[in-house]
Amino acid sequence: MKICAKTVFYLLIALPALFLCPSAHGQGSIFGTVTSSNLSVPDSGQILFIGYLDGTDDEIHLESCIGAGYDAGNWFDDFQNYLTESPGNPYNYHFFNIANLEAAGLSDLIPDNSFQQENIQLEIISWPPAPAGFAGEARTDSTVYLHWTASENTSYRVYRRTAPSGGSFFRIDDPAGSLLNSGVSDSFYIDSLVDNISNYDYVLIPVESGVIGAHSAILTLDSDPGLFICGDSDHSSALNLLDILYVINFLYKWGPEPDPFNSADVDGRPGLNMLDITYLIKYLYKQGPAPTCPE
Repeated sequence: MKICAKTVFYLLIALPALFLCPSAHGQGSIFGTVTSSNLSVPDSGQILFIGYLDGTDDEIHLESCIGAGYDAGNWFDDFQNYLTESPGNPYNYHFFNIANLEAAGLSDLIPDNSFQQENIQLEIISWPPAPAGFAGEARTDSTVYLHWTASENTSYRVYRRTAPSGGSFFRIDDPAGSLLNSGVSDSFYIDSLVDNISNYDYVLIPVESGVIGAHSAILTLDSDPGLFICGDSDHSSALNLLDILYVINFLYKWGPEPDPFNSADVDGRPGLNMLDITYLIKYLYKQGPAPTCPE
């Protein structure tokens, strides 16, 4: 039996883990090739994947997690980096080519061996797009407010990990990880389980009619809100239309001053004027850059 050079290469990568990470079981790395429907090889950076065990997505791996990846036609992951890995447990992977919108799925049981090769053949499959405008802010009420531009008929599962761990993500909108729960059917989520000290990585996975799509870009946020939230002119611990109206009332209708004043100066330039209003509108509704206030 012939073994290709790339297979040998990935086996050599995985071998140190076999000897350095003792385990009562023999399971370890899973790897394989990825090809498009026309048999071409997707470029590095074009393939995203999501993996989870036991028929629940309470814990997931992405292609960017420690021990996982995709490089020039080859994907790999390590079962030993999951908390609940054990031979015989079911695993699932979902693969997405963000360049040509092809996808594939992989489901099986964790084998009792050290290396498992599973080659992936992508095909044309309809899947919901990742959400645009994914952003968030730490609030003074000890929460993190996440928001995005939602698509019609699409829900979103929300995952988090402490940054910069690089390990698994854990679902926070449904910590049990029920695949029957399609997630948040809105354009925001309030994470109330932060410590106001740590940085966190967040990621969203869209779900439409039971079909999941490629994950969003990873969003890293500091859960410490500082003295104020930039853009929170009305001091409500949230950025929304009311903040825009608050600044308009202050500038043009003799309304009360923003509290603190610098919270309304969002465009990174000295002075509070119509440009700050326009800047906040673009951020909230047109995927513009995040507010930047003076200290």
